[in-house]
Amino acid sequence: MKSRFYLYNFAKLSYLFLFIGVAGCSGNYRHHKESSQDSAAVVISEGKETDAPVGESASRPGDPDYHFEDGSSISAYLDTCRHSSQYSGGILPVIAREVPEYAEKLIANRYDSFIIVDKASMRVILYDRYGNVKKAYDMACAKNYGTKHKKADSRTPEGFFEVEGIYNSTDWLYTDDDGVTSKKKGQFGPRFIRLKIPVTSQIGIHGTCSPWSIGHRASHGCIRLTNDNIMELVELVEPGMPVIVLPGKRDRAVNREEGCFVPYFPTEEKYAMTEKEKSLPYLKPKKDNVKTQPDSVNSVSEISADSVANIIESGVGIETLDTVKENGLPNDSV
Repeated sequence: MKSRFYLYNFAKLSYLFLFIGVAGCSGNYRHHKESSQDSAAVVISEGKETDAPVGESASRPGDPDYHFEDGSSISAYLDTCRHSSQYSGGILPVIAREVPEYAEKLIANRYDSFIIVDKASMRVILYDRYGNVKKAYDMACAKNYGTKHKKADSRTPEGFFEVEGIYNSTDWLYTDDDGVTSKKKGQFGPRFIRLKIPVTSQIGIHGTCSPWSIGHRASHGCIRLTNDNIMELVELVEPGMPVIVLPGKRDRAVNREEGCFVPYFPTEEKYAMTEKEKSLPYLKPKKDNVKTQPDSVNSVSEISADSVANIIESGVGIETLDTVKENGLPNDSV
Protein backbone atom coordinates (compact mmCIF):
# COMPACT_ATOMS: atom_id res chain seq x y z
CA MET A 1 0.00 0.00 0.00
CA LYS A 2 2.79 2.42 0.91
CA SER A 3 4.54 1.74 -2.37
CA ARG A 4 1.34 2.52 -4.27
CA PHE A 5 0.91 5.75 -2.28
CA TYR A 6 4.46 6.88 -3.05
CA LEU A 7 4.09 6.02 -6.74
CA TYR A 8 0.82 7.97 -6.95
CA ASN A 9 2.29 11.08 -5.32
CA PHE A 10 5.45 10.84 -7.44
CA ALA A 11 3.36 10.79 -10.61
CA LYS A 12 1.40 13.87 -9.47
CA LEU A 13 4.60 15.78 -8.72
CA SER A 14 6.06 14.77 -12.10
CA TYR A 15 3.03 16.12 -13.96
CA LEU A 16 3.20 19.34 -11.91
CA PHE A 17 6.86 19.95 -12.74
CA LEU A 18 6.24 19.11 -16.39
CA PHE A 19 3.39 21.66 -16.57
CA ILE A 20 5.52 24.39 -14.97
CA GLY A 21 8.36 23.69 -17.40
CA VAL A 22 6.16 23.84 -20.49
CA ALA A 23 4.50 27.05 -19.33
CA GLY A 24 7.87 28.65 -18.74
CA CYS A 25 9.16 27.60 -22.15
CA SER A 26 6.01 28.91 -23.83
CA GLY A 27 6.42 32.26 -22.14
CA ASN A 28 10.04 32.46 -23.23
CA TYR A 29 9.08 31.50 -26.77
CA ARG A 30 6.40 34.18 -26.92
CA HIS A 31 8.86 36.77 -25.63
CA HIS A 32 11.48 35.65 -28.16
CA LYS A 33 8.97 35.72 -31.01
CA GLU A 34 7.82 39.24 -30.11
CA SER A 35 11.41 40.41 -29.84
CA SER A 36 12.21 38.87 -33.23
CA GLN A 37 9.25 40.59 -34.83
CA ASP A 38 10.30 43.90 -33.33
CA SER A 39 13.67 43.64 -35.07
CA ALA A 40 12.76 42.16 -38.41
CA ALA A 41 13.07 45.17 -40.71
CA VAL A 42 16.36 46.24 -42.23
CA VAL A 43 17.13 49.94 -42.55
CA ILE A 44 20.25 51.97 -43.14
CA SER A 45 21.92 53.75 -40.23
CA GLU A 46 25.40 55.26 -40.43
CA GLY A 47 26.20 53.17 -43.48
CA LYS A 48 25.21 49.85 -41.82
CA GLU A 49 22.22 47.56 -42.18
CA THR A 50 20.57 47.55 -38.74
CA ASP A 51 17.39 46.22 -37.18
CA ALA A 52 14.34 48.42 -36.68
CA PRO A 53 10.79 47.82 -35.48
CA VAL A 54 8.29 46.59 -38.00
CA GLY A 55 4.77 47.93 -38.19
CA GLU A 56 2.07 47.82 -40.77
CA SER A 57 3.36 51.08 -42.27
CA ALA A 58 7.06 50.15 -42.17
CA SER A 59 8.89 50.10 -45.50
CA ARG A 60 12.36 49.07 -46.57
CA PRO A 61 14.87 50.29 -49.15
CA GLY A 62 13.55 49.17 -52.51
CA ASP A 63 9.89 49.63 -51.56
CA PRO A 64 8.09 52.23 -53.71
CA ASP A 65 7.13 54.29 -50.63
CA TYR A 66 10.57 54.18 -48.99
CA HIS A 67 12.55 57.44 -49.05
CA PHE A 68 16.24 57.87 -48.32
CA GLU A 69 17.44 60.94 -46.45
CA ASP A 70 19.88 62.01 -49.17
CA GLY A 71 22.38 60.80 -51.75
CA SER A 72 24.84 59.77 -49.01
CA SER A 73 22.30 57.40 -47.45
CA ILE A 74 21.62 55.89 -50.88
CA SER A 75 25.36 55.39 -51.43
CA ALA A 76 25.62 53.76 -48.01
CA TYR A 77 22.82 51.38 -48.91
CA LEU A 78 24.45 50.45 -52.22
CA ASP A 79 27.71 49.73 -50.37
CA THR A 80 26.24 47.56 -47.63
CA CYS A 81 23.14 45.79 -48.98
CA ARG A 82 23.22 42.13 -50.00
CA HIS A 83 23.47 43.14 -53.68
CA SER A 84 26.39 45.51 -53.09
CA SER A 85 28.76 43.55 -55.35
CA GLN A 86 26.28 43.87 -58.22
CA TYR A 87 25.70 47.57 -57.63
CA SER A 88 29.39 48.41 -57.26
CA GLY A 89 30.31 47.84 -60.89
CA GLY A 90 27.30 49.67 -62.35
CA ILE A 91 26.02 53.20 -62.82
CA LEU A 92 23.77 53.37 -59.72
CA PRO A 93 26.54 54.82 -57.46
CA VAL A 94 27.04 57.64 -60.01
CA ILE A 95 23.30 58.34 -60.16
CA ALA A 96 23.07 58.30 -56.34
CA ARG A 97 25.78 60.95 -56.17
CA GLU A 98 24.48 63.20 -58.96
CA VAL A 99 20.69 62.70 -59.02
CA PRO A 100 19.50 60.95 -55.81
CA GLU A 101 15.82 61.12 -56.79
CA TYR A 102 16.52 59.04 -59.90
CA ALA A 103 18.60 56.51 -57.92
CA GLU A 104 15.81 56.07 -55.37
CA LYS A 105 13.34 55.24 -58.14
CA LEU A 106 15.74 52.78 -59.79
CA ILE A 107 16.40 50.98 -56.52
CA ALA A 108 12.63 50.49 -56.26
CA ASN A 109 12.46 49.33 -59.89
CA ARG A 110 10.57 46.01 -60.10
CA TYR A 111 11.65 45.29 -63.66
CA ASP A 112 14.71 43.38 -64.79
CA SER A 113 16.16 46.37 -66.62
CA PHE A 114 15.96 50.09 -67.28
CA ILE A 115 16.90 52.27 -70.27
CA ILE A 116 18.97 55.43 -70.53
CA VAL A 117 18.64 57.51 -73.71
CA ASP A 118 21.89 59.47 -73.60
CA LYS A 119 22.03 62.52 -75.89
CA ALA A 120 25.65 63.14 -74.83
CA SER A 121 26.91 59.84 -76.26
CA MET A 122 24.05 59.44 -78.76
CA ARG A 123 23.27 55.96 -77.47
CA VAL A 124 20.33 54.02 -76.12
CA ILE A 125 21.72 51.95 -73.26
CA LEU A 126 19.94 49.01 -71.62
CA TYR A 127 21.03 48.30 -68.04
CA ASP A 128 20.14 45.44 -65.73
CA ARG A 129 18.32 46.44 -62.55
CA TYR A 130 21.65 46.89 -60.74
CA GLY A 131 22.95 49.38 -63.30
CA ASN A 132 25.25 47.17 -65.34
CA VAL A 133 25.25 47.59 -69.13
CA LYS A 134 23.48 44.81 -71.03
CA LYS A 135 23.16 46.41 -74.48
CA ALA A 136 24.07 49.72 -76.11
CA TYR A 137 22.84 51.02 -79.46
CA ASP A 138 23.77 54.06 -81.54
CA MET A 139 20.76 56.32 -82.06
CA ALA A 140 19.40 59.41 -83.74
CA CYS A 141 17.27 61.93 -81.85
CA ALA A 142 15.67 65.35 -82.33
CA LYS A 143 17.34 67.88 -84.58
CA ASN A 144 16.61 70.74 -82.16
CA TYR A 145 18.38 71.02 -78.81
CA GLY A 146 16.88 71.28 -75.32
CA THR A 147 14.02 69.42 -73.71
CA LYS A 148 10.56 69.30 -75.23
CA HIS A 149 8.10 72.08 -74.37
CA LYS A 150 5.26 71.69 -76.82
CA LYS A 151 3.96 69.96 -79.91
CA ALA A 152 5.95 70.43 -83.12
CA ASP A 153 9.08 71.90 -81.48
CA SER A 154 11.20 69.02 -82.90
CA ARG A 155 12.78 68.21 -79.53
CA THR A 156 13.32 64.98 -77.63
CA PRO A 157 11.89 65.27 -74.09
CA GLU A 158 14.29 64.81 -71.17
CA GLY A 159 13.60 63.41 -67.71
CA PHE A 160 12.47 60.22 -65.98
CA PHE A 161 9.74 58.35 -67.85
CA GLU A 162 8.52 54.80 -68.44
CA VAL A 163 7.57 52.52 -71.31
CA GLU A 164 3.87 52.85 -72.08
CA GLY A 165 3.56 50.19 -74.76
CA ILE A 166 5.24 48.26 -77.58
CA TYR A 167 3.67 48.27 -81.04
CA ASN A 168 4.04 46.79 -84.49
CA SER A 169 4.66 49.94 -86.56
CA THR A 170 5.43 48.26 -89.87
CA ASP A 171 2.55 49.92 -91.73
CA TRP A 172 2.38 53.22 -89.87
CA LEU A 173 2.36 56.42 -91.91
CA TYR A 174 4.00 59.76 -91.12
CA THR A 175 2.13 63.08 -90.96
CA ASP A 176 4.11 66.32 -91.30
CA ASP A 177 3.66 69.71 -89.59
CA ASP A 178 1.06 70.77 -92.18
CA GLY A 179 -1.09 67.71 -91.58
CA VAL A 180 -0.03 65.97 -94.81
CA THR A 181 0.29 62.20 -94.41
CA SER A 182 2.93 60.39 -96.40
CA LYS A 183 1.89 57.27 -98.31
CA LYS A 184 5.28 55.67 -97.71
CA LYS A 185 5.18 52.92 -95.09
CA GLY A 186 8.08 51.85 -92.91
CA GLN A 187 9.27 55.26 -91.71
CA PHE A 188 8.90 54.08 -88.10
CA GLY A 189 10.57 50.76 -88.78
CA PRO A 190 9.08 47.47 -87.61
CA ARG A 191 8.50 48.34 -83.91
CA PHE A 192 7.63 51.39 -81.80
CA ILE A 193 8.28 51.62 -78.04
CA ARG A 194 6.00 54.41 -76.87
CA LEU A 195 7.18 56.45 -73.86
CA LYS A 196 4.74 57.73 -71.26
CA ILE A 197 5.43 61.47 -71.25
CA PRO A 198 3.27 64.30 -69.81
CA VAL A 199 3.62 66.63 -72.81
CA THR A 200 2.85 64.24 -75.65
CA SER A 201 1.86 60.69 -76.52
CA GLN A 202 3.81 60.79 -79.79
CA ILE A 203 7.36 60.12 -78.59
CA GLY A 204 9.00 56.72 -78.68
CA ILE A 205 12.00 54.60 -79.59
CA HIS A 206 11.54 53.04 -83.02
CA GLY A 207 13.22 51.76 -86.16
CA THR A 208 13.78 53.78 -89.32
CA CYS A 209 13.86 53.69 -93.10
CA SER A 210 16.84 56.09 -92.92
CA PRO A 211 19.65 54.09 -91.26
CA TRP A 212 22.21 56.71 -92.35
CA SER A 213 20.63 59.14 -89.86
CA ILE A 214 21.80 57.07 -86.89
CA GLY A 215 24.37 58.97 -84.85
CA HIS A 216 22.93 62.38 -85.82
CA ARG A 217 20.41 64.92 -84.54
CA ALA A 218 17.90 64.26 -87.28
CA SER A 219 14.42 63.40 -86.01
CA HIS A 220 11.32 65.43 -85.10
CA GLY A 221 11.53 64.21 -81.51
CA CYS A 222 11.62 60.41 -81.43
CA ILE A 223 14.63 58.21 -80.82
CA ARG A 224 15.64 56.14 -83.85
CA LEU A 225 17.53 52.84 -83.90
CA THR A 226 18.38 50.58 -86.82
CA ASN A 227 15.63 48.09 -87.55
CA ASP A 228 17.78 45.16 -86.40
CA ASN A 229 18.48 46.89 -83.10
CA ILE A 230 14.87 47.84 -82.39
CA MET A 231 13.81 44.23 -83.01
CA GLU A 232 16.41 43.07 -80.49
CA LEU A 233 15.48 45.73 -77.94
CA VAL A 234 11.74 45.02 -77.91
CA GLU A 235 12.48 41.48 -76.76
CA LEU A 236 14.17 42.93 -73.65
CA VAL A 237 11.65 45.68 -72.81
CA GLU A 238 8.23 45.60 -71.17
CA PRO A 239 5.58 48.23 -70.35
CA GLY A 240 6.30 50.08 -67.13
CA MET A 241 10.08 49.80 -67.42
CA PRO A 242 11.90 53.04 -66.44
CA VAL A 243 13.39 55.19 -69.21
CA ILE A 244 15.70 58.12 -68.43
CA VAL A 245 16.45 60.66 -71.19
CA LEU A 246 19.61 62.67 -70.47
CA PRO A 247 20.45 66.02 -72.09
CA GLY A 248 23.71 66.48 -74.00
CA LYS A 249 25.99 69.48 -73.52
CA ARG A 250 24.23 71.70 -76.06
CA ASP A 251 20.84 70.59 -74.72
CA ARG A 252 21.89 71.68 -71.24
CA ALA A 253 22.98 75.07 -72.61
CA VAL A 254 19.57 75.60 -74.24
CA ASN A 255 17.80 74.48 -71.06
CA ARG A 256 19.77 77.04 -69.02
CA GLU A 257 18.87 79.81 -71.46
CA GLU A 258 15.21 78.86 -71.11
CA GLY A 259 15.39 78.53 -67.32
CA CYS A 260 14.47 74.87 -67.57
CA PHE A 261 16.30 72.53 -65.15
CA VAL A 262 16.70 68.88 -66.15
CA PRO A 263 18.77 66.57 -63.91
CA TYR A 264 21.94 65.14 -65.42
CA PHE A 265 24.54 62.49 -64.67
CA PRO A 266 27.21 61.10 -67.01
CA THR A 267 27.01 57.56 -68.37
CA GLU A 268 30.80 57.72 -68.75
CA GLU A 269 33.40 59.95 -67.08
CA LYS A 270 34.19 61.74 -70.34
CA TYR A 271 30.63 63.09 -70.46
CA ALA A 272 30.74 64.55 -66.93
CA MET A 273 29.93 68.24 -66.49
CA THR A 274 32.86 70.50 -65.62
CA GLU A 275 32.79 72.54 -62.43
CA LYS A 276 32.50 75.64 -64.60
CA GLU A 277 29.36 74.34 -66.28
CA LYS A 278 27.86 73.35 -62.93
CA SER A 279 28.26 76.94 -61.73
CA LEU A 280 26.47 78.51 -64.71
CA PRO A 281 23.14 80.12 -63.78
CA TYR A 282 19.72 79.33 -65.18
CA LEU A 283 17.99 82.31 -66.75
CA LYS A 284 14.47 83.31 -65.80
CA PRO A 285 11.96 81.09 -67.64
CA LYS A 286 10.25 82.66 -70.64
CA LYS A 287 6.54 83.30 -70.48
CA ASP A 288 5.66 80.31 -72.66
CA ASN A 289 7.92 77.87 -70.80
CA VAL A 290 7.48 76.19 -67.44
CA LYS A 291 10.46 75.08 -65.38
CA THR A 292 10.81 71.29 -65.30
CA GLN A 293 10.45 69.09 -62.29
CA PRO A 294 13.25 66.60 -61.52
CA ASP A 295 11.30 63.56 -62.73
CA SER A 296 9.38 64.88 -65.71
CA VAL A 297 9.45 66.88 -68.86
CA ASN A 298 8.25 70.45 -68.41
CA SER A 299 4.51 70.82 -68.77
CA VAL A 300 3.10 73.55 -70.96
CA SER A 301 -0.32 74.66 -69.82
CA GLU A 302 -2.00 74.63 -73.21
CA ILE A 303 -0.91 71.06 -73.97
CA SER A 304 -2.10 68.00 -72.11
CA ALA A 305 -2.01 64.26 -72.67
CA ASP A 306 -5.73 64.31 -73.46
CA SER A 307 -5.33 66.99 -76.13
CA VAL A 308 -2.88 64.87 -78.11
CA ALA A 309 -4.49 61.50 -77.53
CA ASN A 310 -6.64 61.86 -80.64
CA ILE A 311 -3.49 61.95 -82.76
CA ILE A 312 -3.21 58.18 -82.62
CA GLU A 313 -6.80 57.28 -83.36
CA SER A 314 -7.80 54.83 -86.14
CA GLY A 315 -6.75 54.73 -89.75
CA VAL A 316 -4.69 51.89 -91.18
CA GLY A 317 -5.46 48.90 -88.96
CA ILE A 318 -2.38 47.07 -87.64
CA GLU A 319 -2.10 44.20 -85.20
CA THR A 320 -0.05 45.41 -82.22
CA LEU A 321 0.80 44.08 -78.80
CA ASP A 322 -2.10 46.13 -77.45
CA THR A 323 -4.33 45.33 -80.44
CA VAL A 324 -4.86 48.96 -81.35
CA LYS A 325 -5.30 50.76 -84.64
CA GLU A 326 -2.83 53.47 -85.59
CA ASN A 327 -2.73 56.02 -88.36
CA GLY A 328 0.30 58.07 -89.24
CA LEU A 329 1.92 59.79 -86.29
CA PRO A 330 2.57 63.50 -86.79
CA ASN A 331 5.73 65.59 -86.74
CA ASP A 332 6.94 64.85 -83.21
CA SER A 333 7.51 61.22 -84.02
CA VAL A 334 9.81 60.35 -86.91
